[in-house]
Amino acid sequence: MRRMLTVLPAAAAALLLGVGAPAVAAAPALTVSGLRQEAGLVEFYLSAVDLPAGRSLGQVSVSADGQDLRVAAQEVVATATAATPRRGVVLVLDTSGSMAGEPIKAAQEAARGFLRTVPADVEIGVITAGAPAAVLQKATKDRTAALRAVDGLAAKGETALYDGVRLASVMLGGGKWGQRRIVALSDGADTASTSNLAAVQKAVGTIPVDTIAFKTPDTTANVLAGLATGTGGTARTAADAAALSAAFAEASGSFSANLLVRVDVPAALSGRQTRLAVTAGGVTTEVPVTFAVDTKAAGPLVGKPAAPPAPWWLWAVAGLVFLALLGVALLVVTPVMSASERRRRLAQVEQFTMPVRRSGPAGDANSQVAAAALALSEQVVKSANAEGRLALQLDRAGMRLRPHEWLLLRAAVSLVVALLLGLLLGPVPALLLGPVFGWALTALYHRNRAAKRVSAFRELLPDALQLVVGSLRSGFSLTQAVEAMSRELPNPIAAEFGRALGETRLGVDIEDALDRVATRMRSQELSWAVVAVRVQREVGGNLAEVLTTTVESMREREELYREVRSLSAEGRLSAWVLLGLPIGLALFMIFLRGDYIRPLYTHPLGIMMSIVGVVLISVGGFWLSRMIRIEV
Repeated sequence: MRRMLTVLPAAAAALLLGVGAPAVAAAPALTVSGLRQEAGLVEFYLSAVDLPAGRSLGQVSVSADGQDLRVAAQEVVATATAATPRRGVVLVLDTSGSMAGEPIKAAQEAARGFLRTVPADVEIGVITAGAPAAVLQKATKDRTAALRAVDGLAAKGETALYDGVRLASVMLGGGKWGQRRIVALSDGADTASTSNLAAVQKAVGTIPVDTIAFKTPDTTANVLAGLATGTGGTARTAADAAALSAAFAEASGSFSANLLVRVDVPAALSGRQTRLAVTAGGVTTEVPVTFAVDTKAAGPLVGKPAAPPAPWWLWAVAGLVFLALLGVALLVVTPVMSASERRRRLAQVEQFTMPVRRSGPAGDANSQVAAAALALSEQVVKSANAEGRLALQLDRAGMRLRPHEWLLLRAAVSLVVALLLGLLLGPVPALLLGPVFGWALTALYHRNRAAKRVSAFRELLPDALQLVVGSLRSGFSLTQAVEAMSRELPNPIAAEFGRALGETRLGVDIEDALDRVATRMRSQELSWAVVAVRVQREVGGNLAEVLTTTVESMREREELYREVRSLSAEGRLSAWVLLGLPIGLALFMIFLRGDYIRPLYTHPLGIMMSIVGVVLISVGGFWLSRMIRIEV
């Protein structure tokens, strides 16, 4: 009576699922796993699911875009490496009391045939579905252990098929499986499980369950068919021992031999996105792939034949052009640099006088070329009304160059950088990137030099004003105190205050001269000191005491500035790393794997991606500079 009460709800559930008759065998299909690619090669594991009994994979053929590819396939043995995808099956066998006698012997014989037929790399587990369900053998490739578990089957008790299937799903749940399956045998409905049909189907998930109904009425067979249909498996029936062995033989067809397939990819398909059509055992499947780029065979554009190498005479002409342009650049730069050196030495001798500009001999070809280039750059500077701004920037950096000389020097550096990029990357990148990199390098050099000079001036200023305070207390005038201080301290303090003293000798007030120094060196502290001097001159008082208070404020401000710099050092370093990483990686790839990165500046899509990348890096750099900039 209890068995009947259990069968009726299960049959009702099967009818609700739309199961009216045992399901037919599923259509055979191919399974591709473990896909791996490298230049000129595609490798994967191939197996079949639900092949008819007696059919094998046979010869494997692969094609892409209608082109047949060369294929090599070999069977994977049980001793394959860990890279081989795992395959497993669990036998859930009904060992209830109704299976006693001939039925259990028929089940054992059918299970032995299944173990002999399944490929050696498939792991097999054995679970009994008699109440309570139990694991006789965990999934293993050891066929002797699996046979020992099958031989030890004994029929007794009630049926707990659902619990057995749930245990099988747990056994196949851990690890990475390329293919897994459950084969469940029962001669009647479930009578003792703690789970129902819906709970088992949810626990099984995507694991197919093949059911075999052995000598069962149609109602019970429909229940088992519902379990198979709901999990994507196949439902089979067997009326006698011979049919049972045949059913297990068909179930073993779900696991064909596992083949390792290697496909040679021709150079014409390098880097192309397509679908591989794999055919074996009369079954075809398609796999989407993007072939790896073959850098040895690929040309400037992926998938197109490489351009022929340039002839030797073209490289010779390019070398001669480079030497000629380099000579012209040297003719232009050398006189400019020599003039700068001459003015520096004259400034050391005549500290407070303007340097006398001298021209070379009239017949000197170098001087004539330099004079023409300087005259042209001077016209450019004057037409742009940038002479005053450039002069202030050069004074701040301590560079004894005139604005038009600095402009000419930057143009020469840009030309040299363009020539170097032309030899490395070609004419188009050189024309696009050479002027930008050359201009950026000179700007970076000037900005770095000016920043160091301003920082050195700020650090020495408190000591300089302290010397002025000492001189004032000794009875010196302000001008005499500044002059004594400029002789004691190094540059840039000595040069800047010496220049201010030179202006006072030309009739400029000392306060105005010092105020120009503060503006030129961006020194807010010196501006405060000048204000203190002006106030003292207008209302009277002790200038030494006022400057002493100013010096103390400067020292405290400098201490706070250094503390803030130390606290923000990590952020500034992170910003430099984030900005330098893409640039450094791009340069690394250009010099070591130029053929790999060439599409970024030869293909229209790559050029667009490069432009977008440069814009994003620039925006990110600006944003990071605002984040790490802390005003003190």
